[in-house]
Amino acid sequence: MKKLAVTLSLLAIAAGAFAQGSVSPANSGTTLFRTNSLGLSGGSAGTAVSSAGGPYLYEVLTAPSSITTIDASLQALLSAPWSDTGLTASNSGIAGRMNAGSTTVNNWAAGVQQSFVVVGWSASEGSSWAQVSGRLAGAQLSGGVWSGGGLINGGFLGATYVNAGTGTVGFRQAGGVTTAGTIGTPGLFGSAADAQGQPITGLTDLFVVNVPEPTSFALVGLGGAALMIFRRRKV
Repeated sequence: MKKLAVTLSLLAIAAGAFAQGSVSPANSGTTLFRTNSLGLSGGSAGTAVSSAGGPYLYEVLTAPSSITTIDASLQALLSAPWSDTGLTASNSGIAGRMNAGSTTVNNWAAGVQQSFVVVGWSASEGSSWAQVSGRLAGAQLSGGVWSGGGLINGGFLGATYVNAGTGTVGFRQAGGVTTAGTIGTPGLFGSAADAQGQPITGLTDLFVVNVPEPTSFALVGLGGAALMIFRRRKV
């Protein structure tokens, strides 16, 4: 009986060690998402996103805490070690704010510190991260403008910088005995660091997608052909 009790206790601890933690995805007025576009569907440059050009969607991705940066064009987010947590959100009634449908992160192990990044995009680029990530492959961000890949012209896409936080449920030592206990809920956004890590504290830009129309490509091609013909005639 004693062996059974010990075994069950160990199993409970083992299960708890891999329990799924929760995070708070709510952002504040100082951590708004905004577009960099002037005169397009996102409104004036630097204006926090609202329903204009939206709705806007957000996804939380994580990686081991040793990962501290990503490339400007976000290509690193498309493969391991980055993974989708399943934590999604959309824009709320307040411009630039996130309205999360759930606070449970699917693969954020209890007591483990992980890096995280929040990706935001206008719904014209896709209704899910799976769709957007497919279109993002091969795209480039240059001069504040997205191009290439399979991105949709006129949409918006961007990501926060990389930061780290620790999962909610953990085990702590109390009088030499390991017992279950909470270590607090890490916030993805906030004003200062806490026991769960450093949150995202700045504004996040969603950059406009400007993919040249097929007619533009055709004009460029015709122009190049005309130059070649002109040079041949001169020779």
